[in-house]
Amino acid sequence: MKNTILLLIVFLAVIKVDAQKYKFEKVTIAALKNNVYEKDTSANAVILNSYRSTYFEHDHPDGWILVTEIHQRIKILNKDGLDYATKKIPLYKSGKREEKAINIKGFVFNEENGKVITEKLKKKSIFKEEKSKYWNQTSITMPNINVGTILQWSYKIKSPFWKIDDLIIQEDIPTKNFYAKIETLSYFDFNEIVKGIYTVRPKQFEETRNVKVNYEQSTNTGLTQSTRFATIKVNTYVSEYELNDIPALKEELYVNNIDNYRAKVFYELRSVKFPNSGLKQLSTTWEKVVKTINEHKNFGKQLKKTSFLEDEGVKIKRVNDNYGKISKAFDVIKSKMTWNGDYGKYTKKNLQKAYNEGTGNVSEINLMLVALLRESGLKSYPVLVSTRKHGVPVFPTLEGFNYVVASCEIGGEIVLLDATDKDLPVGLLPPRALNWEGTMVLDNGQFKKVNLFPTKHSQFNAMMNITINEDGSIQGKRSTSVNNLDAYLYRKTYKNRTQEELEETVMNDNDYDDLSDLEMKNLKDLTKSVGQVYSFELDDGAEVVGDEIYFSPLFSLTLDTNPFVLEERLFPVDFTYPRSRKRIVNIKLPAGYKVVSLPKPMKMNLPDGLGAFLFNISETPNGINVMSTFKINSAIIPAYKYQELKEFYKQRVKKETEKVVLKKI
Repeated sequence: MKNTILLLIVFLAVIKVDAQKYKFEKVTIAALKNNVYEKDTSANAVILNSYRSTYFEHDHPDGWILVTEIHQRIKILNKDGLDYATKKIPLYKSGKREEKAINIKGFVFNEENGKVITEKLKKKSIFKEEKSKYWNQTSITMPNINVGTILQWSYKIKSPFWKIDDLIIQEDIPTKNFYAKIETLSYFDFNEIVKGIYTVRPKQFEETRNVKVNYEQSTNTGLTQSTRFATIKVNTYVSEYELNDIPALKEELYVNNIDNYRAKVFYELRSVKFPNSGLKQLSTTWEKVVKTINEHKNFGKQLKKTSFLEDEGVKIKRVNDNYGKISKAFDVIKSKMTWNGDYGKYTKKNLQKAYNEGTGNVSEINLMLVALLRESGLKSYPVLVSTRKHGVPVFPTLEGFNYVVASCEIGGEIVLLDATDKDLPVGLLPPRALNWEGTMVLDNGQFKKVNLFPTKHSQFNAMMNITINEDGSIQGKRSTSVNNLDAYLYRKTYKNRTQEELEETVMNDNDYDDLSDLEMKNLKDLTKSVGQVYSFELDDGAEVVGDEIYFSPLFSLTLDTNPFVLEERLFPVDFTYPRSRKRIVNIKLPAGYKVVSLPKPMKMNLPDGLGAFLFNISETPNGINVMSTFKINSAIIPAYKYQELKEFYKQRVKKETEKVVLKKI
């Protein structure tokens, strides 16, 4: 009888956790009473110590498992920092295999009557729940948390999946002391990618470990004939990160997804090669990713089962021009389908079933739109997208996409479509999908990258006719018109509000004292600009000082605050879409007053045609006319242009807040 050899590898000492790295200092009364972090006085909490160790161990009979140990100590500085007393641990699962959080411990330190009071985390404060088919969550809620509290927790995650979790270096609050050690075996080839605006340089080296190997000689009937032991040497690869005084990553205006700029380390498992076995290649390319998605039964193959749309396609073919056909197909799917709010690149049910039920996820609705466009004789392809919240993938992966839109090419122009949102017109995507580039899936799994950002400006045009009274009160009439994504956002804001709610919103947004004759136009007609017309009164629209009257000539249309105040900015300014603002104000002066001072006209441009500002003001026989235009010509302004942009806005604010001076004759 032929014998087979089974090798069972057991580690005796693959890792020695460096306990000295997370032996935290003794908690003192002074530390508990100090509620300001000097290096960031705006911080709500501070991570005093953060320790992580990730390594492999062998757990018979499961084989190689990944172990991550976490130890953290946090100081609560104010009431807004109380949220940092809760820790949520996501745990992946697939089939019968799942990650587990074990050895959970925690302590809370408070000051009471001049003494340090220590309270231990109890089991009742540890909660486990199933979040989805693929995720569980263990939550830790620390007890008796107050301003000034110091807390610490530790836990261990054991994972049967060989995917190293991202190493988060920069948090939303500052970190005083940080240490991480990531140790992998020579059997595993990981690609380590450091990302973010905070400079991180690990210490990397190799170590050799003694490993005890247990192998059993057995027959092919499964009976063990003998057990033997041997000791071999195995190489390990180590990356150590030791940092101090890491600043918080803070939210700023005009940022796509702040997490894209967080200092972190990604780990991609490229290949695996165990002793006496061949190389198993695991890393991939975008070509392979797209081909895999396209061949999936819930993506590309769904586009081959579209006969249920033939009748609609026949009707649409009767439309004369291609743009009209696109609009008709788009309206058919939007009218028929309601988005259930679910994202994803794959369908959860076949397209015909989704069509019959009238509801579906983003993939079902937009693949259905692609199918109908094709049935209508048009050239249409799906486009894979990573939404703004999903971030930008750093290496090729199936998880890099979580959204699908449709595309159609007419006259050399690619028209992008998303039928999940009934307020979207042809050619516009919702802001959630405007995330750099999409991947258009062509025939046979080929692909090409397409720009997702709009190239056309969203225009905001406003006109006001103002009458200024001698007591500083004003009456006026305002009309506003907006298009493209500005119109989309207007519709989202106003379409479901009652007349009373609309009036309250306009009053509050502009600080009016009275409002009348409010009318909204074209809220439902997506082919037209949204309009808004109303009359208003303001008791203190102008400032009266003796026999003089002062006012900013753009009134409520004035930009009076510069949104860019940081000394430096290390990531791009994301305006989401190009924008144009035009404001015209006609001002009637009170009887018996004359103009003694007007702001001077101004014209300025951002470098490289990125933006422009124009301000003109002139006196007329009947009063004063003001016209101001402002343009941002690119959705993204690179970080190295920040100083120019900041100064551009500074000068705009300065000009728009300059006063007109009237004097009584």
